Amino acid sequence: MSESAVIPVRKAEKPLVMQRIPTLVGTSGHFTGEVFPLEYGKTIAVGRSRAADFSLRRTQKYRDQKPEDRESDADAKTVSAKHFEITMYNLGSIEIRNLSSNGTFVDGKRIDTLIVDDVAKKSHEIRFGKDEVLKLEMRVHEDL
Repeated sequence: MSESAVIPVRKAEKPLVMQRIPTLVGTSGHFTGEVFPLEYGKTIAVGRSRAADFSLRRTQKYRDQKPEDRESDADAKTVSAKHFEITMYNLGSIEIRNLSSNGTFVDGKRIDTLIVDDVAKKSHEIRFGKDEVLKLEMRVHEDL
């Protein structure tokens, strides 16, 4: 009499989905190396305050500083508490709105409010503060 082997039944694994999403990517200043994907319909505040959604105070560069260096960081002080807002309505309508008297610059031009309608085709450079630069670009993200 032979014993039959019992083979456990495995649940199907969820397939990995890769999505291209408009994303803020830090390329200069405190935000270097930081990545923040945008969400449909959600307004994101970018600035120095911890109350900002994408905050300079939560960047790795800022957190690595000693407390006394944070207090004397003149470059950080050129970034307003909430410097600008960005809202993605859809890929053809991403609104960037300046909130700072220091100004926000997109692709070298000072803006009050700007609608980006071509992020699927090209990236855009957002400059603010003394040397903060974010790229608004399409990035692949894993949706697990």
